[in-house]
Amino acid sequence: MGRMGQDRREGPRAMVALMAALLSLACGMMPALSATIGIAMPPPAAATRTLLEGIAEQAKAHDVAVAYAHAPDGAGAQQVAQVRQLIAVKVDALLITPVETSVRPTLTRLAREADIPLVFLDDGPPDPWPLGRIASVRPHDLVAGRLQMRKLAQMLNGTGRLALIAGNPAHAGAALRMQGIKDVLAGFAGLRLVAEDAADGDRGKARTLVAGWLAGNIGIDAIATANDAMALGAADAVEAAGIPPGRILIGGVDASADGLTAMQRKRLAVTVYQDAALQGRRAVDIALAMMRHEPVRLIDWMPVELITDRMSTTHFAK
Repeated sequence: MGRMGQDRREGPRAMVALMAALLSLACGMMPALSATIGIAMPPPAAATRTLLEGIAEQAKAHDVAVAYAHAPDGAGAQQVAQVRQLIAVKVDALLITPVETSVRPTLTRLAREADIPLVFLDDGPPDPWPLGRIASVRPHDLVAGRLQMRKLAQMLNGTGRLALIAGNPAHAGAALRMQGIKDVLAGFAGLRLVAEDAADGDRGKARTLVAGWLAGNIGIDAIATANDAMALGAADAVEAAGIPPGRILIGGVDASADGLTAMQRKRLAVTVYQDAALQGRRAVDIALAMMRHEPVRLIDWMPVELITDRMSTTHFAK
């Protein structure tokens, strides 16, 4: 057989071997570790930092290695390929945040066929819930959106002009947060929606979006967003336009460190705390339990809490 035929045959094996080597180097895998959990999710960002810290902390506590595979938002085919590679290098469990809603059934099927425990870090597998070792550790994103909007409506006394900034529509959590916001908005006849667009969870995109609204002389009394990063981008645009802090009420979700600091400076009016570190720790615990074939909750809900400027200093000082 010629060299070309040999290369074609050895290519897939070489790719798997290379993936295993890279994962070992990147994750510091050592033979002494009891198991390896594969993590497939979007690239690390400010919004996911605490979640990743919780995963790493709990994995270390249980002497478990972690192997990361990151795909950008919307790159579903890439994430499917990464999960196939994680399965090929014999990870013992999977933690996944799908980067595209449409690949959720495929990811679920791959885990079931390999008989590997799968924990979704968002709203879970497609309905109906499939058989197998599959669970979901998720924040109450719908409730988070409702809490934010109720507080903004209260601060506006039920009357005013509202703008909405959605996250990436491929992210189930971002979509649920926006659904919660709109659920509450529908109940206030005095609140008028004057602008709406998506910024993909990105601070810079939100800043550009709001700057355009303000430059177009759109009157806005409040801006509800699907995460703190976009809320901060909105606040950046408001500040750049010379509008005093607090003149336009801005809400977010996550209670990130930057978000809480901005709240203390009156740049944000409200955010919603989701314990992402707890979510990460619980995901590892559930994966380990399923590896031992122990019963687990199919859905483990993470608590959410409304945060205002009066609470941002004392409640989260630690």
